[in-house]
Amino acid sequence: MRGAARITGARLWLGTATLFAAVLVGSRTLGTVVRPGPWLTTAAVGLALLAVVVGVLRQVLRSRLAPTAWGLLGVVVGIAGQYGGLTTGFSVPRPTQETLERLRLLVGQGQQTILEGRVPVQPTRGLEMLLLVLVLVTYLVAELVALGMGRGGLAGLAILGLWSPAVSFETDVALLHLLAGGATFVLLLAVTRRRSRRHDLPVHREVPTAALAAGVVTVAALVVGTAAGALPFAGSVRLPSSWGAQDIDSPLRLSTDLDMRNDLDGRSDRPLLEYTGDVRAVGALRMYTVTQFDGQEWHRGSQSSGLVNAEGLLWPTAVEPAEEPARVRVRVLALDGDRLPVPGEPREIAADGRWLYDAARDEVVGANTSTRGLEYELTISPRGLTADGLREDTAGRPGGLPSAYLDVPSTEHETDIRRLAQEITADATTTYDQALAIQQYLRSAQNFAYDTRLAEPRTTDAVWDFLTSGRGYCVQFATAMTLMARMVGIPARMAVGFLPGVPDEGNTSRFVVSARQAHTWPELYFADAGWVRFEPTPARQTGAPPLYADPFAGQPQQNENIPTGTAAPSVVPSRQPGAGERPTRGVVTIGETEVPVAAVAGVGGFVALVLLGVAALVWRRHRLRLRRPDGPEEWWARLRATLAEHGVSWTDATTPRQAAHLVRRRLDAVVAGNGGTPEVADARAALDALVAAVETERYAPRPVTATDEELGAWVDAVERPLAAVGAAVEED
Repeated sequence: MRGAARITGARLWLGTATLFAAVLVGSRTLGTVVRPGPWLTTAAVGLALLAVVVGVLRQVLRSRLAPTAWGLLGVVVGIAGQYGGLTTGFSVPRPTQETLERLRLLVGQGQQTILEGRVPVQPTRGLEMLLLVLVLVTYLVAELVALGMGRGGLAGLAILGLWSPAVSFETDVALLHLLAGGATFVLLLAVTRRRSRRHDLPVHREVPTAALAAGVVTVAALVVGTAAGALPFAGSVRLPSSWGAQDIDSPLRLSTDLDMRNDLDGRSDRPLLEYTGDVRAVGALRMYTVTQFDGQEWHRGSQSSGLVNAEGLLWPTAVEPAEEPARVRVRVLALDGDRLPVPGEPREIAADGRWLYDAARDEVVGANTSTRGLEYELTISPRGLTADGLREDTAGRPGGLPSAYLDVPSTEHETDIRRLAQEITADATTTYDQALAIQQYLRSAQNFAYDTRLAEPRTTDAVWDFLTSGRGYCVQFATAMTLMARMVGIPARMAVGFLPGVPDEGNTSRFVVSARQAHTWPELYFADAGWVRFEPTPARQTGAPPLYADPFAGQPQQNENIPTGTAAPSVVPSRQPGAGERPTRGVVTIGETEVPVAAVAGVGGFVALVLLGVAALVWRRHRLRLRRPDGPEEWWARLRATLAEHGVSWTDATTPRQAAHLVRRRLDAVVAGNGGTPEVADARAALDALVAAVETERYAPRPVTATDEELGAWVDAVERPLAAVGAAVEED
């Protein structure tokens, strides 16, 4: 079977523009499940570049697959340049192991964001990369199917994939996106439809018809969909999803997606774990360590090696406890993961299952073991850290990868941040005083405010934007201190875990840690003390800092283990009429908004009038097309029917030139009977032009169709001198 003809010229570029719009609209619907961010602009720019490049290649190359293959190569190079470099901007990609490792880490981060996120999920850099790949690959597939193979309808299936998240999670898509999505699909069908050459229409005549049909279909779908929503059983079926509100018994995981550009989602008060015993020794509970910062996001780094069984006193270096051990009993509730929450002091653990210790990261890792439902015992041996002791200590050099703890990314305002760090620590004479100066600068209410909603970016440097806006939450504060500590020569890293729990209302001897206590903090390395936690996040979230890092420790204060504030407002359920509420009369609810019935009726009436008007316009155009021929073939058929009434007829096997010979014989008879007239001469010229148009339409590889006005004038010119003659001339 012969394949579809190549789509070139104006139809190709119209199809390219239509596909670009369709995929762009589809990518915008992803904004209902992923928070808006720079990824929207990045996707639009990348999509536009890809559409132009593939369109040019499709016009020049005769192969159907070659433009797609070159486009895919361009996508790979572009993704590597945008996300495989050391900076957050585009750089020339290098085919190195480091580039592949950075891309692999981003893929893992994106997957974790998808698995652990809650709609609308925060667009981490890893998720941004996956979204961009999805959009660009969708365009390549749709373009190959629609413009390479001429199957516009099948191309819609690829584009539908971009809409599936919004449909699956039952999110509200903007009306404009629905209209644009329906219109572009119908227009794509019109541009790529297969038809015989003799019935081809010029592009400028196809577009209005296709656009009109697209509008009718889209508006009708919206009206029918809206009406269906009013049916009694509407909304009774719930699709399963992994994002969004979780069941009461579903486990929660601690996310390590630390992005300086993301706002902080509201978190619930759902208890994750509880502990009893000598709670004063617990402090913050760590689960993960991150060391690599690219200027916007933190990364875990390479897989650790040298894991050992978690036996005996667990600490990165040899240590002599300075205080009596404290015992704490921990019971994990809804927290699920393979890292055990442990305090930031040397400790021993007694837990079921097999657990390994990662000394480089100070993490307790489960070997095919989960924390959910686990009960374990901690024996904590505090180091007895004091301000005086740390003041006599110096910056150390941790084992493993010491340079990683001093690395600073090259960003737009790296020099400004370094200058600020030096100004803050100018009067400090010891490593401890430098760390304390940075901590207190960030905790100062005159300089910064705790806020889960970040200011709009002003530069490409996320840390500098935080320092100049003065707004952020624990990720911003901890990142800023870690970075500035590295700039003044103190090895630093970030820990991810939980703040100390709060007393249970029913049992004050039991402390409960909820999802709202999720936290991150910097740890600085001292030569003798090892890794030491500091707390730059303001007291609204964390309460007082550790005693050794609190310059006001001698003054009355709240218990350091009990935060004075919370990470974010708790998540409240959607508002619904309860037992004590009555639905308001005279209104209908759309989502959470009450709309007067009169307004709904008015809008519905307006839509109905628009539909009637469009239907009338379509019917009128249809009637006009029935009365007036369209194209050379239809005008030739009309002339044949008219001449048959005047005795000039031929069979279907007669060619246009043979038929023209019969007509000329009849015109010769007119000349013989009435003499030569201008009308006969005009008729002969019009007949020649009409025959040429029909032959061009039938046989030319690229027919140039005359206008209906020209065709109609030629037919009238041929008919006019024959109208008064009744003699018949039969075909030989």
